[in-house]
Amino acid sequence: MASSSSAKKVARVAAKSGSGQSTGASSGSNRNWLFGLGIVAILALGIGVVAMARGENEGYGDNSKPPKANLQDGEPFDHWHAAFAVEVCGQMLDPVPQAEPDVQGIHTHGDGLIHIHPFTRSASGNRATLSKFFDQTGLVVTNSGFEVPKGMAMKDGATTVKVGETTCGGKEGELVLAHWKDASTATGTKPDQIIRDDFGKVKFTEDLGAYTLAFIAKGDTAEIKPPASAADIASLGAADGGAAPTDSSTGTVPDTVDPGTGG
Repeated sequence: MASSSSAKKVARVAAKSGSGQSTGASSGSNRNWLFGLGIVAILALGIGVVAMARGENEGYGDNSKPPKANLQDGEPFDHWHAAFAVEVCGQMLDPVPQAEPDVQGIHTHGDGLIHIHPFTRSASGNRATLSKFFDQTGLVVTNSGFEVPKGMAMKDGATTVKVGETTCGGKEGELVLAHWKDASTATGTKPDQIIRDDFGKVKFTEDLGAYTLAFIAKGDTAEIKPPASAADIASLGAADGGAAPTDSSTGTVPDTVDPGTGG
């Protein structure tokens, strides 16, 4: 059985520990214990961040569906172009101006083309949509109208078009998107597709296509014109460094500038 004096000593040590007082040795031990706990917490946080990033990347797929992103890891990627224009009651507006910085690789140089060479998986494959282009340039588009970005306006100075308010020659208007799969032959031909809603969700499905976002007298789709840039899309694309459209399956990498700097 422990002596009375020994029991009192244990009691005194316990009391000191409970009150925050400690000897030098026990204080050092506590510091070591806290340091070790901190290291464990940092490692756990790092593992969590890595797992989260990996999960997000996996959610974007394996970069196998065109247009493939340029991930700078030696894999083939795509460098596409699409002619694009905005038309209001038969009037073609000036090309959508360039906006910086380019955050995903879907942009314009103010040349009447959409340049599509994603450098993030979030803008590649099925996620390469017109909404990425709208967000990049500041062109605000809804099912019932649009607002052009700074530096772009109609002849009367207006910057917005809205169904129910804007008319074409006094006639009720509607907003549609005309799509030609082959820009080079679009002039004088009917669009392959007329889209009437969810314009931002439209996916880029081919290289060298053409799109006209048109506010027209309701039902008057026959008068929609392709972009002026459509006929020259090959030469305009070549000037941009995309002279040879990428065939991702061949592993050929086109001559382009670094992501985020143009091209």
